[in-house]
Amino acid sequence: MSTLQRINFTPVESILPLSRRDFPLADKTLANPLNAVCVVDGEWMTLNSSYQLIRATDITVVGTTYLPGGSVAIPRAFPQFAERGRYDVQSLSSVKMPILWRGEYEFDTRIFDATAVCNGGAAITYPLQPLKFATITFGGRNFCGLVGHGALSTDADPVVGYVTKLPSANGGQLRFISGYRA
Repeated sequence: MSTLQRINFTPVESILPLSRRDFPLADKTLANPLNAVCVVDGEWMTLNSSYQLIRATDITVVGTTYLPGGSVAIPRAFPQFAERGRYDVQSLSSVKMPILWRGEYEFDTRIFDATAVCNGGAAITYPLQPLKFATITFGGRNFCGLVGHGALSTDADPVVGYVTKLPSANGGQLRFISGYRA
C-alpha cells in the first residue's frame, strides 16, 4: 500500500499527445483542499448522468456510468490531473476538474493498493499486469485508486492501464501506462 503525500501523481517523461478535458464537479466542495475528502491528483473519476465528475467507487458497486447523451456504458474512470500550482479549479464559478480523457501516458502514482483483491482481481505482483480501479483506503480515508486486475479471461472489469514498474523498484510508487480494455 502507498502513502498519501503532497505529490501523488507525476508524469514519467514529457507528456505525449493526449486529450485532457475539464468537466464540472457534481460536488464542488471536493475541489477545496481544506475539505477532508477533497479529490487528489491521481484519483480516478467518472461521469454521472448530468455529465459531471464524481469520485469513482469500487468497480463492483459503480452501478451505472453514463456517457454523453445519457447512454449507459460499462463503468469507465479517468485519472484526475491538475498540474501543480494551478488554482483556477477553485476560482472558476463552474468548478471544473481536469481529467486525462484520451491518449497514451505513463505516470508514477501513490493512489493504489498493491495488495487489494477486488471482484476477481489479483494483488499487483508483476510488470505489464493489467490494472483496474477500486475504492482503496489509507490514512483512514477512502480514495479511488488502482488495484490489480485478475485473469483477462475471467475478470470482466475494464482494464485502465498496465504496470510498467513495481512499487518495490520505484520508491514506493506504482508506474503504469494507460490502456483501456473492456
